[in-house]
Amino acid sequence: MVQHLLRRIREGTLKAGDRLPNERDLAVEFGVSRPVIREAISHLAGRGVVSPRGGSGSTVTAVAPERAQEALILYLRDNRLDYRSIHEVRELIEVHAAGVAATRAAPADIEALRQAMLALRNSTDSLAAAADADLAFHTAITRVTDNQVIELLLSSLHTGLIGVRQHNLALPSAYKEAVRSHQAILDAIVEGDETGARVAMSAHLSAVYRYWQESDQPRPPAPRHSD
Repeated sequence: MVQHLLRRIREGTLKAGDRLPNERDLAVEFGVSRPVIREAISHLAGRGVVSPRGGSGSTVTAVAPERAQEALILYLRDNRLDYRSIHEVRELIEVHAAGVAATRAAPADIEALRQAMLALRNSTDSLAAAADADLAFHTAITRVTDNQVIELLLSSLHTGLIGVRQHNLALPSAYKEAVRSHQAILDAIVEGDETGARVAMSAHLSAVYRYWQESDQPRPPAPRHSD
């Protein structure tokens, strides 16, 4: 029953804002009892797919970016994907994002990157501050793309990379490499060098993967929170 209704929503037969048929009509259509229909609708409501409207039935809801992000974060956490899988996706998206940033970055974007870079340089005595600065730098690049899908995917991935960031940045050599490679990315973006930004980001991600791989860590720890 749930899958039948989900299929209609996925196929667009039922769109965001549409009211679901009433329980009686659905029970007749599917040949089941009204309690079965009621349970299916309750299940969909729990997943945020439909929204009950008191005595006027339920309507299909638009999936908010936050809910989609939460679902992806939980998927990554529950399936404990190895970092290689995440790294490959990061390469595909973040290298592209760096190139876009080099061609589109406005003065405010450049300033955000510089502030994140400064915070990273000044975080030698604080692992948490270093991880936050690293995240802020990558987030600033992502925002320049003005692409909600890219932002959603990378935000979800980065939340799942808290353990990787903290582990790598705790290594003196990895921290120095992070400062150097982030500066190279920033310089290329400031200069409007699309190819250089892509190359610098690719080199940075390769270094991150190398440090993680050499640590003999089988997989990144699951994040404790999603904010």
